[in-house]
Amino acid sequence: MNPVHRAIERVGAFFADRPTRPAYVARGLLSLRRPDDEKLVHQLVRERRARQRSDGSVGGDLVATAWLVWELLDLDQGADSQPVQRAVKWLQARQDKDGAYVPHQPSRRTNPADPRFAAMGGFFAYRTSGRTISRLTLPNGATVTSDAGSRFLASTFALRSVLRGGRDDDTLVRRHVGSLLALPKLWDTWGGQWNPTLMVGALAAIAWSPTPFRNQLPILAEHVALNQKPDGSWRNLDIVHAVESLVDVPLPQSRESVALAAPKLAKMQTQNGSLGAGAAAEERTLVALRAWLIAREYA
Repeated sequence: MNPVHRAIERVGAFFADRPTRPAYVARGLLSLRRPDDEKLVHQLVRERRARQRSDGSVGGDLVATAWLVWELLDLDQGADSQPVQRAVKWLQARQDKDGAYVPHQPSRRTNPADPRFAAMGGFFAYRTSGRTISRLTLPNGATVTSDAGSRFLASTFALRSVLRGGRDDDTLVRRHVGSLLALPKLWDTWGGQWNPTLMVGALAAIAWSPTPFRNQLPILAEHVALNQKPDGSWRNLDIVHAVESLVDVPLPQSRESVALAAPKLAKMQTQNGSLGAGAAAEERTLVALRAWLIAREYA
């Protein structure tokens, strides 16, 4: 059997009976809905709403609140639903606040009017400026281990949820997207000043942005594809994190890149159908499933 087809078969068995959001989404993708899934989705929504504070956040945390928005939307809650809108409103209130990522400006002293930085802003504050962040791990398992990297990745993660939550016409939200596109060296190098994990985090958000920002997606996706190794992986980058971003870019070059990564992901699959173990296993397996379904189109 084709390795990708075998991987899809295994993952279907893995998610068949699990009462979780990734399993609910996976069963929908595979057309394997269970009779009790309608009841399950109501339960999952209630559990998530119970974690939401009166201010709309989850524990006052940027990443947790952004993830709440994403999960609720995956659970068929509309962008205009009350819990989603309350969470998105709280996220937007964190833009340009103390502790938000600030782009490094090497030419500030010699050229304080550097036009590259004049209109930058809209970043979300993850932690106050007086608190050093040593590590951030996203629900998909992607990790950064620096203060600036954590603030940047948390902000792009929040931006992705806000955009999917329907706020793509907000001025500060659009400024954040524009800032990502304008950051020097983010899109024309691999490594160096920018960790590829951060670049892919930015791509994940831009994939949900409105026009004219989306017009830049072809060249951004091509940059990621050109740095892909023959075995489908990337140097210094979690393959699952890369694939999750590319899956949301509706372009041939991103689909081809995902299809190339699919066999590598299949080799990472365990006998029970999951991608590894631990807290992020189901999320990573769901990402892999999306990749395998795209790869199946190319088979």
